[in-house]
Amino acid sequence: MTNGEWFSNHAHAFHGEVRLNEPLSKHTYYRIGGPAPVMLFPKDVSGLRWIEEGLKATGAASFVLGLGSNLLVSDSGFDGVVIKTSRLDLNIQAQENTEGWTVRTGASVAVSSLLRRAAQEGWAGFEALAGVPGSVGGVIVMNAGTHLGEAQERLVRVGAILRHSLQEKIWTRSEMSFEYRKNLFLPAEALVSWAEWRMEKKDPSVVKKLIDETLERRKSTQPVDYPSCGSVFKNPRESGLRAWQVVDKLGLRGHRLGNAQFAEKHSNFIINLGGASAADVRGLIDLAKLRAQNELGVTLEEEVKFLGRFS
Repeated sequence: MTNGEWFSNHAHAFHGEVRLNEPLSKHTYYRIGGPAPVMLFPKDVSGLRWIEEGLKATGAASFVLGLGSNLLVSDSGFDGVVIKTSRLDLNIQAQENTEGWTVRTGASVAVSSLLRRAAQEGWAGFEALAGVPGSVGGVIVMNAGTHLGEAQERLVRVGAILRHSLQEKIWTRSEMSFEYRKNLFLPAEALVSWAEWRMEKKDPSVVKKLIDETLERRKSTQPVDYPSCGSVFKNPRESGLRAWQVVDKLGLRGHRLGNAQFAEKHSNFIINLGGASAADVRGLIDLAKLRAQNELGVTLEEEVKFLGRFS
């Protein structure tokens, strides 16, 4: 019995949706990637429990996917079960306590949705996330941010489900640890379920203006008209250079492989001009890393994550 057959045959007991042979290109910002034999959309913890039962029964490999904003899937896809968490918790709620105002968000909430609520309600403090793609869960895992700041600066508490036990664990601010574009406290089996953020109440028009200005800056400096994963490389801080400066020093701004290109507008973006393959994108990444090391003595580390087989 194939993995797909088990999940299909037991779908009646699943609180969520089962899709077979699902193209992963439909679920990444790059719009690139082959299929997954099984893709699951759980709606709650009981759905996660059912998934773990299925994984044990089939021995299948698995991958947890949010909104796919920071992911390059191979052209052959992923030979396993993809668990898409975009429907698990979409709640956003402000609350006042002795420490001031906080906002609790489900990990499935898109950053764009959170910013929209912040502008409407006058929740100041989320401006640093303006222009960050993806979901709250991904923001926490990657300690995402912009030139205005990083996620860690506003986080108060983080809740996660430990997949193997399906028990919830909560981290307070003093128990969290972060580095540039990564967290150091979440175990590999943790599935972020919610987060609580510190914020200040302000006039909604003031908050909206700052968010709009930040988004406008992003549109004017980044190639938002093409599919991409956002910044490809972390800034190599020990070099004193930003990642785009390294790419420029190598003369790779605008360099193209197939239908993938280091963007003219911002050279730390690799864009899909239309029909680009994962091999095209990976080829540009590997080219920049090799030349940066050989010609400049700079180690480039990618932000983008890879899924599937790359030759």
